[in-house]
Amino acid sequence: MSNTEYKAEKESLCYWAREAGRLGLVRCSSGNISMRLKDGNILISGSGTWLEKLTVDEICVIDARGNPLNQVKVSGEWRLHLEVYKARPDAGAVLHFQSPCATAVACFAEKPNYNVIIEVPVYIGSIVHIPYLMPGSAALAETVAAVIADNNIIQMENHGQVVVAPGLKESIERAVFFELCCEIITKNSNSLKTIPFEALSELKNYRRQRI
Repeated sequence: MSNTEYKAEKESLCYWAREAGRLGLVRCSSGNISMRLKDGNILISGSGTWLEKLTVDEICVIDARGNPLNQVKVSGEWRLHLEVYKARPDAGAVLHFQSPCATAVACFAEKPNYNVIIEVPVYIGSIVHIPYLMPGSAALAETVAAVIADNNIIQMENHGQVVVAPGLKESIERAVFFELCCEIITKNSNSLKTIPFEALSELKNYRRQRI
C-alpha cells in the first residue's frame, strides 16, 4: 500500500485527532481514534501516538478482520475498535478518550443520572458502564461490543470512555458534551438536579427532528 492511498481520509483523521487533544479529551499517548472507510477498511491511530500531534505517517490501516495493510504498528486497542464497527453498522468513527471529569465519573461506585444538560438526551442518548477489564484485551472488546448497539458512549471503569458516531466530527462533539456533563456532575454531586423524566421523551423527539 502506498503512502498516498487514503491521503484525504488520513488528513481528516489527523485533524480530528488533534482537535481531541486541543479540547482536552486526551493527554500524551492516552486514547486512540479510528474511522471506517467506504471500502470497509479502517484507519486507526498507531501504537503510542499522541493524538494531539498525530501525523499521516502514524496512521495504521487494517481490514475488517484486523489484518494490517501498511507498516504502522496498530494501536493496542484495535480489537475494541474492530468489534464496535462489527456491532454498529451505522458507525463511521470511534474515539477512545480519557477526559478528566468523565474518567472521574467512570470511577464512581454508583452510576449517576447523566441527564443534567439537554445535550445528553439530544446528542448522546443513553450511556452504560462496564467493569474494569484489561486494556487491549479481547474480553474488553467483546464486552463493549455487547452493549454498544443501544448506547453511544461506554464508561469503562478506571479506564476511560468509548464514543461511537456516524463520523469523526460527531464523535468529538459527543465526547465534548459528555465531558461537560461529567464536569457538572463532579462539581454538583451533593445537590444535583437532573432533567425531569417527563421531559426526556420530548427531547428525544427534538433529537429525531434534527437528524
